[in-house]
Amino acid sequence: MRRLPLLALVLGLVSAVPVEAQEQRVELRVSLGPDTFPMHARAPRVQVRNLLADKRWSDALEKLFPVRLDYRLEIWRSREGWIDEFQRAAEWATVVQWEPLQDQYRVTLLLLSGPQELRFPTRDEVARYLNYTYEVDALPRGTGTFYYTVTLTITALSAKDIEDLERFLAGQPTAPAGPERNSLGRRIQQFLLRVAGLPWDEREERSPPFRVQP
Repeated sequence: MRRLPLLALVLGLVSAVPVEAQEQRVELRVSLGPDTFPMHARAPRVQVRNLLADKRWSDALEKLFPVRLDYRLEIWRSREGWIDEFQRAAEWATVVQWEPLQDQYRVTLLLLSGPQELRFPTRDEVARYLNYTYEVDALPRGTGTFYYTVTLTITALSAKDIEDLERFLAGQPTAPAGPERNSLGRRIQQFLLRVAGLPWDEREERSPPFRVQP
């Protein structure tokens, strides 16, 4: 029996992989900063990779749908043989928009201290910024073994969402200040976005544990 060369076999296996499996997908990574805080506490570091390489979100931007990334970071203390203790949470958001008339990208950071806007002239520059690993100003309280969890919800904003966002940025108190965080609210949002044909995704990652000592 004649055998196929190894290279041909490998190429055949690669070509057999579905196109969807070969496409890049957005990734969420959660790590720890250096051991520089008192009692060996470690700050969380968060990175989102391949947002613009993911066809769902690049297509949404090209169709002039802003893409919103909602983050929820939680601090947990491990309790051996018992339910882990939730300490507190921090939430923030990033909105990415393509402005074709100005031929530029706008990134709006929705922080507790207030909104901040950044503008980028090219797709490569905004992609590099979005891939940046940043350290969150959040540390646990007390001593013990801790870890962080980060939930990332990515949505393409509808026309009503954009209006609500513009009212919020203008300082109108009637606009919602943050995303719906309960499970039922997220399911309803996901259903409505799918009906409207808009993409929706949610990722959750956990940091390595670390020990805070007295």
